[in-house]
Amino acid sequence: MGQGEAERVCLWEDGLRECVLGIVGTGTGFAALAALAEERDLEEFLPPMRLAGVACTHEQADSRGLVRRGVPFHPTWQDLLAAHPEVTMLVDLREERLGLTDLRAALPPHVSLIDRQAAVFLCALHNMHRAGAHTRSRLGHSQAMLDAVVTQIREDILLLDLKGRVLDMNPHVYQRTGQPKASLQGLPCWQVQTLARGVPFCPEPCADCPVQTTLRTERKAEARMTRVSPGGELLYFRVYSYPIFDERGDMAQVMVMRRDITARTRLERERQQAEKLSVVGEMSMYLAHEIRNPLCAIGGFINALGRSPNLDAADREKVEIILAETRRLDAMLTSVLNFARPAAPGGSDADATVLMHDAAELMRIGYAGQGFTFCVQADPGLPRAACDPDRLKQCLVNLLKNAMEAMPGGGEIALRALRMDDMVALEVRDQGRGMTPRELDQAFSPFHSSKAGGYGLGLAMIRKIMDEAGGDVRIASTQGQGTTVTLLVPAVLSLAWSPSPAPDILDDTLPLAPGPGARTIAGGTDD
Repeated sequence: MGQGEAERVCLWEDGLRECVLGIVGTGTGFAALAALAEERDLEEFLPPMRLAGVACTHEQADSRGLVRRGVPFHPTWQDLLAAHPEVTMLVDLREERLGLTDLRAALPPHVSLIDRQAAVFLCALHNMHRAGAHTRSRLGHSQAMLDAVVTQIREDILLLDLKGRVLDMNPHVYQRTGQPKASLQGLPCWQVQTLARGVPFCPEPCADCPVQTTLRTERKAEARMTRVSPGGELLYFRVYSYPIFDERGDMAQVMVMRRDITARTRLERERQQAEKLSVVGEMSMYLAHEIRNPLCAIGGFINALGRSPNLDAADREKVEIILAETRRLDAMLTSVLNFARPAAPGGSDADATVLMHDAAELMRIGYAGQGFTFCVQADPGLPRAACDPDRLKQCLVNLLKNAMEAMPGGGEIALRALRMDDMVALEVRDQGRGMTPRELDQAFSPFHSSKAGGYGLGLAMIRKIMDEAGGDVRIASTQGQGTTVTLLVPAVLSLAWSPSPAPDILDDTLPLAPGPGARTIAGGTDD
């Protein structure tokens, strides 16, 4: 049966535009029929209905509220039809069935008759409509609540079929891609999930991801994943996948939720580092008392032995090795003690512009002729930084050393001082090999070093100094493109503050790359 034939089955499509209803009696079902005639929502399924009048006594009309509602009532059905010749359907709800045959025979041809037994179907239709309206209302509220939760929640949510293809997703997923939702539906999950600016979250399918695990096992799966943002910052995610079963207990779909846990993970890392520092502080006290005293004695005896004229060349070489290793052990012990020792309280502040120029000049002099160029830029009008100048300069020198070690063949190192809200930011950017996600993840961990012979306290010490100053340190790196470390120091809040003049050795502002009006400090010259 075609669509047109199905539509012609409905009688009101063939000219029956309105059903004018008359009711005889007010027996069981009267309220439902009266409500049915006033219900406009049923016009999708039935032709429009209108109650013209009711044949009943005055007492019945009063008890049913017809008088109050203004519905016409008449003593007999004959009076009803005489007063309302437009009636097209008469419903007999009288308890007694006497006279029903005479009523059917006396009705005009255009008036249909529904007796009390048939009227039960109209009452049932009314009840089904009410139940359906209640169900639609509850469904609408549930749908609205679900839409609000799915839309407002910050996590990415996707619904997949059993082949890992996207059936649906919340707005956070497709808005980040910059594509309409319909264009992404049907694609594999790994082609839809992205980072900022549309960078793919999964460059290729992964057999070990939670989605594939759930598809294989029909169980919930989760995993922590790390990614590098377009700006080179390490991002942490927790990905969950849940199986969705149908009424027969078979897995029908998979729901995926991806949560950005970068901020939480960083806080946890900082807490872990603080715990490590506490352990280091306790260890340092033991080291100071139990190791340094005998170490000094060993060093003294080795020095005395080295001055003995009775040593031959081979023995003297061994003594020098012992002395060098003793000094190295003492240097490591000093680093640990300095790292664990709390900073002395002080109210000094620093001029970030002057410190960056001083640190660049110090490295230029110390590493002259090794092919390094230091390009400094300082935004005008910077406030002073609320940090001890010596400790802040120590941070900059350590960052510059790290930058040079990342570029063994030389190159340009850019330094910049600028303001970020209520912070003074000091950036050090190199053009070295960059860092792997694993190195980024462990960058600030004490005693973790990617350099041979390193103690792994450089960046950890910088983090400690920034924390004690109430600031922060951020690192961004991309393999093959270099690393940028940013020190964030609280600005000094003072109504009497005025920016300090730039040092004489350089211009007030120097661009990150050489250009018109820029001056760079080249390590290959000594002027």
